[in-house]
Amino acid sequence: MPESPFDQILSPMRPPVSPWMPCLLAWVLPGLGHIYLGKKQTGLVFLAVVLATFALGISSNGTAALIDSRQPLTVLATFDNLAVGPIEAISRFITYRRFVYRLPEDETDPQQAELNEKVRQRIRSVTYEYGNTFLLTAGLMNMLLILDAFDIAKGRKD
Repeated sequence: MPESPFDQILSPMRPPVSPWMPCLLAWVLPGLGHIYLGKKQTGLVFLAVVLATFALGISSNGTAALIDSRQPLTVLATFDNLAVGPIEAISRFITYRRFVYRLPEDETDPQQAELNEKVRQRIRSVTYEYGNTFLLTAGLMNMLLILDAFDIAKGRKD
């Protein structure tokens, strides 16, 4: 329901905020952008939901995506993984035991064979697809939260 002019006069004015700071904070830790904007309860709920989804993905043997030049959609999956923020490094380290984001171009590179073998080990898990879905969903949710924090900071929504 739109506010009446009378409601706008009575409501406390929020000082202007640069929309980039809440976005950065929302990326660093899901929900932190909302907390920064004064929506503590909402931010804590968002934090719990994204972290729970991320934890379910890891515990279900989900795999952090790697960019493979032969498969263009892997760029989107890797970007989605990165949208969760720095905590994404946990899934990458659990999957590959190091921080790697791209498969080597050369198919004869032993590093590519090693990375592929680590993924194959996880694929054998019955819950692998569920885990990937949860990891990707956590990233997509956080992208929406970042955009929501941006809209709130710009005054487009309360």
